[in-house]
Amino acid sequence: MILTVTLNAAIDRTVAVPNFRLGRRHRAVESRTVAGGKGINVARALALLGRPVIATGFVGGPSGTRVLEQLHEESVLTDFIEIAAETRINLAVIDPTSGEQTEINERGPGVSAEETKRLFDRIGYLAGGAKICVLAGSLPPGAGDDLYARLIDDLRRRGVPVVLDAEGEAMLAGVRAGAAMVTPNETEAEELVGQEFADGSDLASGLLEIVRLGAEQAAITRPEGASRRSARVPSGACSRSTPRRWSRSRRSARATRSSLATSLPGTKGAARRSASPTGSPAGRSRPSTSAPASSIATRSSDCWAGSPCTIWRSRPKCRLVSSTPALEVTLWKSKSAAERKGDALTDSTT
Repeated sequence: MILTVTLNAAIDRTVAVPNFRLGRRHRAVESRTVAGGKGINVARALALLGRPVIATGFVGGPSGTRVLEQLHEESVLTDFIEIAAETRINLAVIDPTSGEQTEINERGPGVSAEETKRLFDRIGYLAGGAKICVLAGSLPPGAGDDLYARLIDDLRRRGVPVVLDAEGEAMLAGVRAGAAMVTPNETEAEELVGQEFADGSDLASGLLEIVRLGAEQAAITRPEGASRRSARVPSGACSRSTPRRWSRSRRSARATRSSLATSLPGTKGAARRSASPTGSPAGRSRPSTSAPASSIATRSSDCWAGSPCTIWRSRPKCRLVSSTPALEVTLWKSKSAAERKGDALTDSTT
């Protein structure tokens, strides 16, 4: 089960206003209202994917009741803490003629020390059945910038890894507390490390710096969506150990990439298959990776930049079986002999 925590939930109201201008009276041509908050959005996506998930956090007043009702309608399991103050309402105005969007977000309700204590008790109870916890979104006023860090410490003691998506001091405190994974956007990452990213080299350095601050893994999300990268601290650069369950998953991923690369027919600089009937691999050598990622990604429309073919810089000999971008899961399968023969015929005619 996956646990998501939204401490500053909201009712997100979006209205479409053609030719929107400040200081004028307008009429909306369309409107939509949904339960909002980063953690709630994560829970909604996981529920749509059929993953077991429970959403928790703070809600209060009529707006809070509306959040719970909408999540119930979407078949998302909830176990929120009800607080005295009312859940915030956010407004987004979209101009369909220009595509511009203007957002007005409330700060949110304040929370008391007693309500925060109830939150820790509730999360501690739910953590007993959770394999991973997602802390996402802004903190409510009065909660303190260290609230995420305190939750991470508590969940780590219970053996539950935490994915953190926040900003500012709350993100920095959570990173230093040892979140298993942090996912800032590019602007948030620049604020976190104290420098702007001018190119890919700066982005890679920023990822490494985030990990050195204390996070076990980091990924920076970007507007284009396709260029997601992660980083791990080199051996000896950080004394923080990685939980065993995360280590196993990384070893499994490396083994999968290795087996896929080994199964590819021999090409210069790529994994080679021996000519013996048993097909045992022989003479494998990893090629240079000095070429820019963009040049590798454009070698063929058949392969994605992270597939075994492009990693080993060979002619496409695999095809995409399935992909789940929200969970960053991709499955590649070696092409059959007939598919490879078709590729060869295509090459000979071009």
